[in-house]
Amino acid sequence: MAPVFDSCAVVPRHLTVELAHNILHGHSSCPTDQCARRKAALFFLMESRRSARGTGTDLRRPAPRTGLG
Repeated sequence: MAPVFDSCAVVPRHLTVELAHNILHGHSSCPTDQCARRKAALFFLMESRRSARGTGTDLRRPAPRTGLG
């Protein structure tokens, strides 16, 4: 039987902040220690926030538009 792509056992290879938030919303009732998908999303968001902290980037807000692109 093929895995269901939104199941707790299937972790996406490439997460984005938006996808991680969507996973947390969709798996909000899952225990983090039993849902690999939720655990990966939480870890990704914590690491993203930690790495952005040193650059002064706020991941909660979109980057300001410069008009250059």
